[in-house]
Amino acid sequence: RGVVDVTSQVTDFDLLRLPHLEFISNRELSLAPQTLRTHATWVTFSPATLRAIGITPDDEAGALHAAEHASIALLPLLATCDRWDLGGLSTQLHADTALPTIFVHDAYRGGAGYSHYGFSHASQWVSMTAEALESCECSSGCPRCVQSPKCGNGNEPLSKTGALALLRYLETRSPAARHS
Repeated sequence: RGVVDVTSQVTDFDLLRLPHLEFISNRELSLAPQTLRTHATWVTFSPATLRAIGITPDDEAGALHAAEHASIALLPLLATCDRWDLGGLSTQLHADTALPTIFVHDAYRGGAGYSHYGFSHASQWVSMTAEALESCECSSGCPRCVQSPKCGNGNEPLSKTGALALLRYLETRSPAARHS
């Protein structure tokens, strides 16, 4: 966990017709990137670990992405915040960690303590998240388990099965679990 810079840039938007959200056109924008200095909790995986828990290279991005979404969705139950108070990123190769990485960050300048709370209660957070995925009756992921209403990638790719494998692996390896 620690301080991170989250950079985002709006590059385009879709013009839709109400009431059925019929697509009309896409408009490009030339806006400057915006950087938010905040706090985050993150987890990295070695490629060998991902293979050992059954995640193939083809499924890696979807597993990381779905685990990120599910983690963001469940943290508000512990940290007494809203899903919109958090953000995240998952990537197969992050420039700073040089590994597959999942970040969950506070969506406030300077941080608000939510991601730190998640880190401090990692064992409970990870277990709750895994249970939510396992108890969801869908087969490949839905808004109840791994889809996010704020995903900038259109909820693609997502792998519910891969996310569950990652979370079950983390259950016994989270900081809180090691000190129990």
